[in-house]
Amino acid sequence: MGFRPSKEELMDILAEIDEDGSGEIEFGVILSALCKVLVEDPDIETMKRELKDAFRIYDKNGEGFITMDTLRGLISELLSPLTPEELDGIIAELDEDGSGTMDFDEFCEMMMSAPET
Repeated sequence: MGFRPSKEELMDILAEIDEDGSGEIEFGVILSALCKVLVEDPDIETMKRELKDAFRIYDKNGEGFITMDTLRGLISELLSPLTPEELDGIIAELDEDGSGTMDFDEFCEMMMSAPET
């Protein structure tokens, strides 16, 4: 990637993608930008690095996992409206090992898998 924007350039980028003017970038926007990067540069090492950066946003304590509560909030924001039962079903599918957390490998699998049609 190698892109080192200035503060002004970052503010311009934020203004372009900050849909609601909150000064924050929502998870869906991050995913959209990440997907764009992945489509433009399919190199596996670049993909893993970008996914790791995205994962770190939600692994706030650096523990190596995202809690299901955090993931539940993200999914409900992205896929609203969902019933509690639908959300529970999605969480159960994502938490393959039943740990109550999503580690980086599970996150990569989720992000790199083709959507079901």
